Amino acid sequence: MPFTKKPNFDFKIENNKIVLGKDYLFKNKKYFKKITGSRLASILGLNSFTTPVKAWAIMTNIFKDEMDPTLLETGIIIEPKIKKYVEKKLNIHYLTYNPIKVKFDIFNDNDIFGGIPDGEPIELTGKINYDLGPMLEIKTSSYDAFVFKNEKNVLKLIKDSNNIPLVKVKNKKYESWFNENKINIPTEYAYQLGLYMFLRKINNGLFAVSFIEKQYYANPNAFIPNEKNTYLINFKINNIDSFSKKIDQAREWYQKYILTGISPELTPEDMKWIKNELDSYEK
Repeated sequence: MPFTKKPNFDFKIENNKIVLGKDYLFKNKKYFKKITGSRLASILGLNSFTTPVKAWAIMTNIFKDEMDPTLLETGIIIEPKIKKYVEKKLNIHYLTYNPIKVKFDIFNDNDIFGGIPDGEPIELTGKINYDLGPMLEIKTSSYDAFVFKNEKNVLKLIKDSNNIPLVKVKNKKYESWFNENKINIPTEYAYQLGLYMFLRKINNGLFAVSFIEKQYYANPNAFIPNEKNTYLINFKINNIDSFSKKIDQAREWYQKYILTGISPELTPEDMKWIKNELDSYEK
């Protein structure tokens, strides 16, 4: 999707940075997004898919990233199934949040960091109690690498006549999760769960990762989590002091770039992305 605000009016490129217009910054600063778990690794330069500049553009609301609707719908339908599977397997009840009702943030007392964990352990009364179990983070992945096409800078799945995604490389996504037969949590996901654990002042987390065969993208309601397709991985922040320094770094980043309305310096990758988005905007 192209930029959602007007180039050379709401923002401009100046001294190799994106600079928000003074009027836009004044009127919209209160609506800028916080650093959530899914953004933390990006702003620290540790996400291979989203640069700090792109994260900045999303957080200042001049750009909106889009996800393929099939992948989005599949996750929405399957994730509650995974939660129920985890609850039954571990005999733990988890609280999940309605994103709209909580305004996509349960950390209202924090001006910089926010977001929503996928699950918090609760007593039968509904009270959150981390003595009962770990914080839950749910992830879904296909087994295969699929074929995509670029539609106005949004990657869309190419599917066959039965609405099943076309496979580019069989088992590639599944294999990318493993190292020496042990599942490896990607850095951006580790920082995501790590942030929410840090904000809750706990150090006991759990990833539930389900791998989905291609036919379930056409019919996600038929997917059933089981021990063959779903892995549970315990997670802890190995070095609290080191992670705390990353949080401090992220806080300084927010104050330096979000509050001022001036982005980090653009990389060649950022320049290519911006050119493509501006070309799309002009069309």
